[in-house]
Amino acid sequence: MREIYSEQLPYTEIIIDDQITLRQLSHSEADVFFQLVDNDREYLGKWLPWVDSTKTPEDSLDFINSVIQKRRDGEEYGFAVVVDDKPVGHISLIHIKDGSEPEIGYWIASKMSGKGITSKAGIALTDFGFYNLGLKRIIIKADPENTASNKVAEKLGYELTRQYDDDVDGPTNVWTLNRPD
Repeated sequence: MREIYSEQLPYTEIIIDDQITLRQLSHSEADVFFQLVDNDREYLGKWLPWVDSTKTPEDSLDFINSVIQKRRDGEEYGFAVVVDDKPVGHISLIHIKDGSEPEIGYWIASKMSGKGITSKAGIALTDFGFYNLGLKRIIIKADPENTASNKVAEKLGYELTRQYDDDVDGPTNVWTLNRPD
């Protein structure tokens, strides 16, 4: 399958340290990415509604294509969280151009949870949003019962600014961080 991105796409890689990198997923990783989701279906599905609709590697390929197109359009920046050259999760900075508040969303394989990887990825993506994209404010949304996601937001210095409950997201904590001047 032909790759639809090239070096012309902006910001396809953010190196965090000698083990952790954020990078654009490639088509050749659709099977690997699907397997990550499939192996942790119950763990991820508790918090992420899209897990139920990820039924085949082709669904992961569709996701990768969507992320590439949105990067090309400057709408969002999605990255595989890569540890020792293996994808272990995903992190995105979304709502760049649609009038909503720019937001970071993330997930990581259960076997990698609790190791500080998501926090390091979140710091890197927050800095990217503030200093590369010039964003003034970024939010993180998390179910109040999702202790791990809320803990990551707090570790990153985000402040719990509001809570709501609606038919789309259900109960939601909204964490906010303004760019330091």
